[in-house]
Amino acid sequence: MAKFTFAQALEKVESGKLDSAYLLLGEDYYQRFLLTEKITKAKLGKEGALNRHSLIGRKATAQILEQLLAGVPLFGGNTVVIISDIDKLPEKFHEFLVRSLNTLSPSVLFIGSANKLDGRKSFAKELVKVCSVVETKEMYDNHLPPYVRSRFAARGMAVDEDAVTEFCRLVGSDCGDVENEVEKISIVHADKKRVGLVDVRSYLSDSRFFSQFQVADSVTSRNPKATLSALRQYLESSGADGRGKLIWALYSQFERLLTVQAYTGKLSREDLAGKLRVHPFFLQKIQEQSGQFKPAELVAALRAVYETELSDRFSTESKEQIFERMTLKILRPTGE
Repeated sequence: MAKFTFAQALEKVESGKLDSAYLLLGEDYYQRFLLTEKITKAKLGKEGALNRHSLIGRKATAQILEQLLAGVPLFGGNTVVIISDIDKLPEKFHEFLVRSLNTLSPSVLFIGSANKLDGRKSFAKELVKVCSVVETKEMYDNHLPPYVRSRFAARGMAVDEDAVTEFCRLVGSDCGDVENEVEKISIVHADKKRVGLVDVRSYLSDSRFFSQFQVADSVTSRNPKATLSALRQYLESSGADGRGKLIWALYSQFERLLTVQAYTGKLSREDLAGKLRVHPFFLQKIQEQSGQFKPAELVAALRAVYETELSDRFSTESKEQIFERMTLKILRPTGE
């Protein structure tokens, strides 16, 4: 079947055009999550949660697959079957799944997802034949403006070109941030059909809450350029109260990384997500970030945040310099 980018697939789904089976491939977990939610809502409606079935590839069996894909739903109506980590599906069930997807009832919609599939294997080749393939990956800068326009259009709003440019500059290319900020702007300006530059600037200058997490995310990804840029941008727009929130966000982030290191392999994925109080969708990203730090480095990072909190209260040094020093201590294990 056809191949789509994330933006193309999202636009198609929001226009009401659904395919019978999807294969979501790529490492952008938010894009996969958002598209799964949009497809599910479009197929089941607001009251169809009981006919949504999710399972992990390695735990699937022929009996479960047959029950979900070919059985009569207990509550009637449509059914959505979601298999994450489909690349981990036991090989003995590959042929059965492909055969089932070729004979799906119109009332059943299938979504499979994985970071990647080995395209050389027959299982991947057969899935591509019966599923619409959606590639989820980081959005390039030249693809961002049309994507932002599409997110406003999905909410019935047009947006001026200069407003799109400013939105992209301030929010960046993370699809989660884009979705959250567009949603908030559409609520704040619900009485308008068109959003202009003044609307975007006035809103984003007041609402930069997401930047706490943007900074925390870039710090824990050890990206100096992105971190210092996000930090500077946040400090310029947040005011004194925002610095306290940022410190709390950083504390929380590094504590979660320590928790992940301590309990990975000891708790199930679902239990670990519950302990961290995050959606399982976010857990893998946190685990990847945790793997970039040694335990001693995470302890040192928490100490650097603590020292910054004290300096922020008592030092006469500029706030930007205090936070930049903290950031470099975290990014450089030697603390240079």
